[in-house]
Amino acid sequence: MRNRAGILLVENEQLAVIKRTKGQTIYYVIPGGGVEEGESFEEAAKREAAEELGIQVENLQLALEFEQNGSQKYYFAGKYNGTLGKGNGEEYRTGEGTYLPCWIGLKSLDDKALYPEEVKSMLLKKR
Repeated sequence: MRNRAGILLVENEQLAVIKRTKGQTIYYVIPGGGVEEGESFEEAAKREAAEELGIQVENLQLALEFEQNGSQKYYFAGKYNGTLGKGNGEEYRTGEGTYLPCWIGLKSLDDKALYPEEVKSMLLKKR
């Protein structure tokens, strides 16, 4: 079990996500990853935003917390600096398929495979 932190960046009714393509399968994931030893959940969310999206986030507010193979916490970012898509985490160098940071419309979430599903459900309720 490993604790995980993720970042929810919403701007102009759009959500920053990672579009994953593996073979014929296309799905979206919330940017985030494992909390490293000695790191807080907030610190991990900020690090993951930099690694996966290429941005620096501030003013985080806890949006959702749940247990699934460890504790998971997802934070809304209040502000960010940088250009989305300029990340350089190991995700870009390892694994199979494609890994593309992008924006998707909050109104289109019903039609998207977005993980974790708990985050998708929470976002759908907030619309």
